[in-house]
Amino acid sequence: MITAPVGPQPVLDEEALFREARRLRRRRWTIGILTVAALLAVGAAIAALASSGGSTPASGRGAGTAGGLPTGSPARLNVAGALAVGPDGALYVTDVARDRVLVRLPDGRFRVVVGNGKVGFAGDGGPAVDADLSDVSDLAFSPGGSLYIVDGGRVRVVSPNGVIDTIAGDGRAPAGRRPRPIANGTPALSAALGSPRSVVDGNSPLSIAVSPGGALYLSTFSQLLRLTAAGTLDTIRAVVPSGPWAGNLDANLGPIAIDAQGNIDVAGVNGWSIWQLPPSGVAHQVGFGADGQARRSGGNVSVLERGPDGAVYGENGNVILRVEGNRLVPTFTFNQYFWLTQLAFGPHGTLYADEIPGGGAFEAHQQLVSVRNAHVSLLWQENNTTPK
Repeated sequence: MITAPVGPQPVLDEEALFREARRLRRRRWTIGILTVAALLAVGAAIAALASSGGSTPASGRGAGTAGGLPTGSPARLNVAGALAVGPDGALYVTDVARDRVLVRLPDGRFRVVVGNGKVGFAGDGGPAVDADLSDVSDLAFSPGGSLYIVDGGRVRVVSPNGVIDTIAGDGRAPAGRRPRPIANGTPALSAALGSPRSVVDGNSPLSIAVSPGGALYLSTFSQLLRLTAAGTLDTIRAVVPSGPWAGNLDANLGPIAIDAQGNIDVAGVNGWSIWQLPPSGVAHQVGFGADGQARRSGGNVSVLERGPDGAVYGENGNVILRVEGNRLVPTFTFNQYFWLTQLAFGPHGTLYADEIPGGGAFEAHQQLVSVRNAHVSLLWQENNTTPK
């Protein structure tokens, strides 16, 4: 496997990525058309700003602002999926049933921030609320407030002003169960990164994580990658030096998270376990034998997230586990909930979790909960007994 350093990385230049994506998409346009379009766009923006009293909506359909990103119309959450918390503490949740991303308002209702409810791939360069999405499986925020979205076999980004662009992936799924590795330096927009639909074939979906310094990392079924400011992909060295799993970590890679020290934690590989990859690129398994394992119910990998303390956390059904060296230390148990499928950490120690009905129908409804000071609060459940 071609390798690249895993140590501290420069902050992603998100504006450079936006410009590169737009340049590739508009390369056939003439300079004259670009100039006219830019002038018209500036004029429209100034007029909209003046008429709105200083707030620029993301769309002409009554958009407002909430949670840091421009929003569209009010929405009802149907099936909760991937979660993320914005820099200002607002909770974002994927509506799997409608292929949209919503923000939860302080009053418990939701508004659309990404997606128009149509399944497909469209909308780059325009308002995120008007974009077509499909198979959204992961969300992550940059320190600057941009929202990264795993949209099928692509990674898309919504800038703080609500414009969506694709920054990695061409939508193709790698061929075969042992896809050819993506070469170091591959242009991100031409890489076959896979699709969440590959789960039905036994593969893990594409996952993303943002380092404390702002670099974007990707976990495909068979590789760990880093997106550079130049719009290319660096491959990450991940080697197990000895034991039954000696060799490259190149199969069944799942969700990832990066701790405050720059260690990459990745779930999967040999089932319900977590592997930690320090800057040296030499991996070791976390949580085995008497220390227990982590998993995600209904699958073979654990959801991983970095907490406010800089440590990485995973889950084992209804138990939250903290990665400490070679151990997984239980930190909280959801006594009344089972089968956590997503985690996200908010400010002031708040933990958000997406919980589905447990095996054997322990619960009748999917639920979205928050935990603070060991107190669990119900935010939403699918039987519509809470405000939408």
